[in-house]
Amino acid sequence: MPTQDEVFASIISSVEAGAKSEEKELKESARDAIRKRYFDWIVEPGKNQQLEPVEPTPQDVWDEPQGAMFRSKFEEIGWLAAQESVSGEVAGEEINTASERIESDSDCPWCR
Repeated sequence: MPTQDEVFASIISSVEAGAKSEEKELKESARDAIRKRYFDWIVEPGKNQQLEPVEPTPQDVWDEPQGAMFRSKFEEIGWLAAQESVSGEVAGEEINTASERIESDSDCPWCR
């Protein structure tokens, strides 16, 4: 199982890949927003429809099909944030907006 830091590095890489598909780079504020939003999330269990914790954690499934789904969603966050950016860089504000949109459109237990 990857460490929390390894999963976080993978999240950053996925978001960067999405942003770079639009020829944009991540500002430090974007990286900070990703850390604030997702670093602790990596080791938190998902939640069922009643919002009760259910195992496993994102870290537990990172190397499984659910992890691949997460990576694609993080790339989508980067792409969407880049679409919203009016400059050549993606800031924390765009990351937060894109994250909220992707999370609200998802029915995954880790997005509740």
